[in-house]
Amino acid sequence: MNAIQGKGLVAWLKRLECRADAWAARRLSAEEYAEAAALDVELKRNIWRWIACFLVVAGAIALLVKGIWPQVRFASAYFYSVVGGLYILAAFCSAWFGYRKFTRRPWWVVFAIFLALLVVGAMVGYVVGSLNSGRSLVDIDATRATKAIAIAVGLGILLGTFLVGIAQLRLREANQKAARLEAEAERERLERQGVQAELKLLQAQVEPHFLFNTLANVRHLVQTQSPDALSMLDHLIHYLRTALPEIRSEGSTLGREAELARAYLEIMRLRMGGALDFAIDVPAGLARAPFPPLMLITLVENAIKHGVAPMGRGRITIAASERDGRLRVEVADDGRGLSGEPGQGVGLANVRERLRALYGEGGRLELTAREPAGVEASIVVPA
Repeated sequence: MNAIQGKGLVAWLKRLECRADAWAARRLSAEEYAEAAALDVELKRNIWRWIACFLVVAGAIALLVKGIWPQVRFASAYFYSVVGGLYILAAFCSAWFGYRKFTRRPWWVVFAIFLALLVVGAMVGYVVGSLNSGRSLVDIDATRATKAIAIAVGLGILLGTFLVGIAQLRLREANQKAARLEAEAERERLERQGVQAELKLLQAQVEPHFLFNTLANVRHLVQTQSPDALSMLDHLIHYLRTALPEIRSEGSTLGREAELARAYLEIMRLRMGGALDFAIDVPAGLARAPFPPLMLITLVENAIKHGVAPMGRGRITIAASERDGRLRVEVADDGRGLSGEPGQGVGLANVRERLRALYGEGGRLELTAREPAGVEASIVVPA
């Protein structure tokens, strides 16, 4: 029977807690409710320690009252200490977690309401105490009643000032926090604008390079009356249709960048009289992966200019893979290999700067020598 009653009490307390939570959620702002919920978790974690501390403090206050007024019984002093402590805690929590409601009205209005409630409570308490002691309303001592009200007013002024002060300080702290968050958001917005401007500048440096090189290739074939001129024009049209949208784009996909590289390599294969061979391996699952525009083609151009072209022939391989949340795109050639200070050209420096602006430490460009000959350039970015 006792076990059933205990379970019923626990269920009742849980329902009461749910209703209190719902009431608090309606009365408090989202920020205030989150702080109150965090305190609730902390109290539940150490509930018995907090209760013990509260009872010890109430006992110390009761002993102090007993020392000042020896005629007061310790049990009565302890009881009123517990009740008064609970009242002060409730008032403090209402000001601490509900400071926005406290500060919506002028401080003197809140102060006057709190003081009036405290004085009325003191008067009612004094009257009820007098009636319980056997005295009628006409027998109530006016002097003692006035003294009780004066004490209530004094305590009310002290407590009201304390609570209104807490609410105002909490509001000031919340406003300062909101101002800091707004300033941080504005700073991040300006930083993003700066990064985008830097990317546009770096990307603008690439545009003429692409177009002039491609037109020079077409001019060469037309000038030499090559039978590949028509095929070259077809590849040029495909190249420009792919490249021109990329030039002003802030984002692209790996599939589109691979298609641009394919069109460019077809042009270069015709330009070199078929001495260039290439292969592109981009899995279908990675074709839609986001990838910075005009970076892959820069590596392809660099491989032809510094690797294959000086040899008069060669092969370029483009491969993409994903591992551990990183997308890796490799451009490998079998040309003359690294010479001098590797990776110091304008094109590769541009790629490095754009990777830094877009990904910070999350993106990088790697250059490694191949055996027996050639270079492998890799772009690694978050997948």
